[in-house]
Amino acid sequence: MSGAELPLAAIVLAGYSPNEQDLLADYTMGRSKALIPIAGRPMIAYVVDALTSSGYVSRIGIIGMPEEGHSAIPHPVTHIPDQGGMLANAEAGVRYALSLQPPVEGVLIASADLPLLTAEIVDRFVERCLETDHDLYYGVIERSVMETRFPNSHRTYVRLVEGEFAGGDLMMVRAGAMAVNRDLWEQLSSARKSPIRQASMLGGIWPLVKLLARRMRLREAEQRASRALGLRGRVIVCPDAELGMDVDKPFQLEIARAQLEGWRGGIVN
Repeated sequence: MSGAELPLAAIVLAGYSPNEQDLLADYTMGRSKALIPIAGRPMIAYVVDALTSSGYVSRIGIIGMPEEGHSAIPHPVTHIPDQGGMLANAEAGVRYALSLQPPVEGVLIASADLPLLTAEIVDRFVERCLETDHDLYYGVIERSVMETRFPNSHRTYVRLVEGEFAGGDLMMVRAGAMAVNRDLWEQLSSARKSPIRQASMLGGIWPLVKLLARRMRLREAEQRASRALGLRGRVIVCPDAELGMDVDKPFQLEIARAQLEGWRGGIVN
């Protein structure tokens, strides 16, 4: 199925709270992390470029971008005010997507701190999602893929029978999925950097014991999360490490800068 036959909306989460502990404070100077410059452009501009050039994305909404950054986006987008939290922002994005005419079939949710995203990577992810009919699709990257591409990225990995996986920062949601079991979504959002906390929320002590013992399989984790959330979820094992290269720390920002400044200068990394 082509992009024209299955249009998607894309939501970019650009909200920022100056009260949270921010390892990039010296770079943000109290402004949104999305506006940190990389190769002469704000970080979020690369994310919007990738989504705009995708063969599947028909509309883009940016949530939480301060007005000072609006002019930095050269593409047509809809700006949505910050809702006060990651989950609330994602829900606002889904509501925006569902209000569009003509209707869209699903929503891609990306973070603004994923500057190495490209249109080709977006399209590969969407095409994998379209192989099945689920409510939610979440990308993960196997450790060897991540560390071959970015050996000094120091991501957090979940150890499963099939290997170790880092979470990606691109997901796809079908209509209505975000409205189910909101309390658990909120807890999972707050624990998104801790796989152990997430495991304890998705079924109690036994899944946690199995996870710690490396005895849980990827599909079992997927099934348990689906049951807990009350929806049909699918984990997509992605071949693109860039999906997991979000910028949370200064050294990760420098990795992104080295990559993008190299591309801009015609250097192949």
